[in-house]
Amino acid sequence: MKRKRLFFGLLISLAFGISRTFAAESLEKLLSGYLSNDMQLRELSIEMKRTLLENEISGIQNGFSFKISTGTITFVLGSDAYVKFTPSLSLALPETRNLNISLSSSILFDSLDSTDTFSNTSLKASIDIISNSAKEREIEKIKTQRKILEAKRNLQNGFLNAETEFYKTLQSLYQMQAKIVTLEKNLYDDKLTLEQLTAQGYRSNSTKYRTASMNVKSDENDIKIQTRELNRETHIFAAKCGVETDFENPADFLPADIPEVSPVSIRDFSSDNYVKTESAKWTQYINSLEREADSAITLKGNAGFTFNNERTSSHTVDLGSDFTWNNTGLTVSAGANLPVGSDSFTPVFTLGISVDPNAFRTVDLNNQIRDLEIEKENNDITNAQTAFRTAVVAQRTELSNLQWEKSTYAESLDMYTTLEADMAKYYKQGYVTQSEYKSSQVNKENYRIKCIINRIDFLIYNNSTKALFVRDDEFISNEKTGEAQDEKK
Repeated sequence: MKRKRLFFGLLISLAFGISRTFAAESLEKLLSGYLSNDMQLRELSIEMKRTLLENEISGIQNGFSFKISTGTITFVLGSDAYVKFTPSLSLALPETRNLNISLSSSILFDSLDSTDTFSNTSLKASIDIISNSAKEREIEKIKTQRKILEAKRNLQNGFLNAETEFYKTLQSLYQMQAKIVTLEKNLYDDKLTLEQLTAQGYRSNSTKYRTASMNVKSDENDIKIQTRELNRETHIFAAKCGVETDFENPADFLPADIPEVSPVSIRDFSSDNYVKTESAKWTQYINSLEREADSAITLKGNAGFTFNNERTSSHTVDLGSDFTWNNTGLTVSAGANLPVGSDSFTPVFTLGISVDPNAFRTVDLNNQIRDLEIEKENNDITNAQTAFRTAVVAQRTELSNLQWEKSTYAESLDMYTTLEADMAKYYKQGYVTQSEYKSSQVNKENYRIKCIINRIDFLIYNNSTKALFVRDDEFISNEKTGEAQDEKK
């Protein structure tokens, strides 16, 4: 099965049309239709597209930022009418140490003086001197990429799960068919018993004859009930595959054979790619980055120039800084407005200090929590590695059982195929009864279906083994395949 082609062809196959069939459908066609009609896959596809769009929005919001505002506009009517507003303009460059440049002013239009007055016109620039903002932005980028990767993985595993569900449903239909075959064998055995009683001279009103006759009728009813159920379930399955059918016998619809696949070995996958291990290591990695980014101190600085500063009634050079000692809750802010271009020099200084005593009291507790988180992360990795070893044993045991069943069923099918051919000759020659010949046919059909079910078991086994691991290499492989196809076009 070309599962990769089916995986990346979903968006095209979603438009899969209704087809009409009067013969057994191919497995690939049924699977393609089943996947295209799977609602969960549609939802996962939409979710992946949404994640990609959210990533673009995040890139825009965290990149170059430009804002312009009129501020609050005040209108005063009457003899002293005037209009006042405070426009502003700002430019932010987060990638450059959170550089922020702003320009603001207060503008008054006075109708009495017919003049425009500008005050507190300020040009200001602020920047992070010491902070963890750069590391935090980098962590956010990593988390965003992880979210995209997980959305792709969800869609990838969604295909795998839907495909597995398809195989299980198909397998259940063959199992129902096998049950009918078993019931037919019981019918032929009971018919043989009835024929033997007839040959032995039992009358139709005797207890033995009537019991044997009732067994035959009961077998026939059981076959009818099971056949109707199989017919119903097969029509439901066909609808899920997007196939319109007119069959009366499910055998006319179900694939006559299932392609044989080579089993994948769990040893072909890296233990580091085991889903639980990869997830635990990712959690440890991102948490360690966040711990490293947790800076002990933060220092920010700003500088600017204000025209007609109301504080000093002159132009001023403005300087300021903010210092935070994160683990202690201590925050210190300082600023200065230095007059320029005036006869007198009367600078204005500001200073603010705040302390959070609870920060001192909780710092040790937070450190203990931090140590516990690290311990839990290591424990999660250990548990994941233990789960991997268990999974290896489980998958290897399952594969061994499937391979044993394959060999056993194949041998039995060969044996019953030969027997059925011999019984056909004996029946033509009159050495065996029709019931005996039918019984050999039933045994052959029974093991033919068992071989088909076994092949489906291998398909399910392969999918369940793959689902235990992250398979990001499939993205790269299929992206290259898609690029090659685009070049051909």
